[in-house]
Amino acid sequence: MKPHKDPTCGVCATNPFERNNYFYGKQFTVRDLVQEQSYFNDKRHLINRMILGWGVVCGLEVSWHEKSGRLMVSPGMAIDCCGREIIVCDNKCVPIDDDDDDCCKEPAEHPREGKFVLCLEYEECHAEPIDLPAVGCDEKQKTEYNRTREGFKFHLKRWDDACPKEPHEVHCPSDGKHPVTKDDPPSDCKSEDIHHYLCHKLRHCRHECKDCDCVVLATITFEPQKNEGDPKQQYQQQNQKNESGEKTTPPKIDGCTNRKLVYNNQLLYDLIYCYHGDLPHIVDFTWRKFAYPKREISFDDFLAMINKGVTVYFDQPLETSSLNVHTFMLCYLYRETGTGTYVRKQIPASAIDSKQEGNCFTATFIARPDWIKDELDSPNSELLADTRYEAGVVVEIVLRGSRIWSTKGKSLDGEYLADKLPTGNGTQGGDFVDWFRVMPSEPKRPKGRSLEGQF
Repeated sequence: MKPHKDPTCGVCATNPFERNNYFYGKQFTVRDLVQEQSYFNDKRHLINRMILGWGVVCGLEVSWHEKSGRLMVSPGMAIDCCGREIIVCDNKCVPIDDDDDDCCKEPAEHPREGKFVLCLEYEECHAEPIDLPAVGCDEKQKTEYNRTREGFKFHLKRWDDACPKEPHEVHCPSDGKHPVTKDDPPSDCKSEDIHHYLCHKLRHCRHECKDCDCVVLATITFEPQKNEGDPKQQYQQQNQKNESGEKTTPPKIDGCTNRKLVYNNQLLYDLIYCYHGDLPHIVDFTWRKFAYPKREISFDDFLAMINKGVTVYFDQPLETSSLNVHTFMLCYLYRETGTGTYVRKQIPASAIDSKQEGNCFTATFIARPDWIKDELDSPNSELLADTRYEAGVVVEIVLRGSRIWSTKGKSLDGEYLADKLPTGNGTQGGDFVDWFRVMPSEPKRPKGRSLEGQF
């Protein structure tokens, strides 16, 4: 834990929290009133920095103003590493050359060629001066200020002095994985789950911002100047060229790479909704009542289902164009005679018929009639011949979730996890994959017999 004056502003950076205890006859002094403000401010700052985090909340875009030859910062809000709120309400020109007498502004270092970081820092200043009369005979009249105004200042720091860090320092279980080497892997076959990993990470209350306490708005790279001499004179000459209408090379501004962001609740909700919320799922399919729970279906039932069409049910309307022969596929594994090699063969589809049926949206795989006639109704059918073996033939159904999307533009959450419906793991995309075995029918069906219409 850090002392109060330490710039890291850790969990115990503030003094122990004390608040006023009120009672009749209590005499208020400046100390009591300051304590009243500090109690609530320090608690709010503690919550800000330890729970919300620090960085840019919104706005504060950095751009180059061609006419004035200066950096411009748009309105926005940030939280510094001590949890203090910084609010910029108007477009601000970053003072690089001229002194700025406005309250809470400081001129930044004159830019030379090289890489800089534009920092936004919290600043307080006094306002509303009041002249106080002399109290004693030897005392003189003095001035006090009626208000303390919270503000900000911009600081253009050199890259090496600002020590910007990558803003993506997150708790990640992959950090603890062992690199692959020639040595033997861990023999206990145990992995740490995410809950225990985070529990170990949060044992230490870390909130480091020492020497990196500025809120990084952008990385500014100034090109080398052609003329030599004093940097201030170089910049003044550059401004004079701007005012005269000549074109100058603006600095390169990167407002994202090293910018630290605060993920407020609305932003987190938007991210969750964008990638995980309101996704379409598969809720049922026609082969379930025939093939489950053994994942076996007789050849006659399979023929009847193919003749009618293999249907999948969804909980949301889908874009019909996304349901096609490339995203909804049926295949079977055929074992070649002699070699015993398995060959994966795709059943040709004449169409994928999709429509709304009550509360469900359905997609039906319709096999080509000539394939049904040649492969299923024929006594020389490869699939029928393979079902004579005791193990039967495996039929696989695949739906490409990343290429199937709803009318709202969300991809199908298609992962079929542990045979549970609806499908999905809360993430867009993922292939739906299921299978069953087609077993010989008992008794054997007559040659050329079609079961169309019996399903």
